[in-house]
Amino acid sequence: MTVSTTTIDRIVANVLSQLSPKGQRAESVVSQASSTATVQSIQITETVITAELLEKIPVGHAIQIPSKAIVTPAANDAIRERRLTIDRSNTAKTKKSESGKQSLAGNSKLSIAIVRHTEAVRTAISELGEFSEELLSCPDDAAKYAISEICRTGVGTVLIFVEQTHRAACFANRNEKVKAVVVNDTGDVRAVRKQLRANVWCLDPTDRSYFELKNVLRAITQ
Repeated sequence: MTVSTTTIDRIVANVLSQLSPKGQRAESVVSQASSTATVQSIQITETVITAELLEKIPVGHAIQIPSKAIVTPAANDAIRERRLTIDRSNTAKTKKSESGKQSLAGNSKLSIAIVRHTEAVRTAISELGEFSEELLSCPDDAAKYAISEICRTGVGTVLIFVEQTHRAACFANRNEKVKAVVVNDTGDVRAVRKQLRANVWCLDPTDRSYFELKNVLRAITQ
C-alpha cells in the first residue's frame, strides 16, 4: 500500500505549521522508507523540541532531529503518549572533542543514553571525548540500550541519565556482562570503584547544575 501525494502534502503542511517561527517556515521533510512503506520519517530541524512541535505528528511516526537538539520534559511525555520514535542518525551520532581535549582513559568507547534531558546534561557531555548518544523514552529502553552497547558493540562505559535510576540499573543487571550502578556524586563513584568494575552508570540529572554533572562525569571517565 502506497501513500498518496495528497496525504503526504497534508502531513508536510501540518508539520510546517508547527515549526514556523514568527511566520517563517522551518524546513521539514517527509519521506517514505521504501516504495511499500506506510510510515513516514519526519525531519525536524529545530534545536529545541517541544510538545507543541509534536502535537500534529501522526501517532507511531519516526522523527529525525538534530544530534544536539534539546528535548523538553513535556516533549518526552508526548513522545511516549504518541508512540513516536526519535532518530538522531540523520546527523552524526559520534561526537568528537575539540582539539586539545583528552579522550577517555581506559575505555574503548563511551555511550550515553538520555531519558531525562536537561540543558546541564547537554553542556556537561559536550565536554567529554568521543561518544555515541541515544535519546530514549523510558528506563527500560535505556537498560536495553546499555546491554546492547556492552554486549554487541564492545563499549566500555555507558552513562544513563534517567530519573528512575534504580529501575534502569536493575533491568540492565539482568545481563551477566553488565555491572550497572546508581551514583549521585563523586563520593559514590569512588566507593563503587573500590568495590567493583562498573560499566553502566545511572545518574538522575534532575535539579543538578552543570558543575555537579561535570564533576561526576569526570570521576566516572577518568
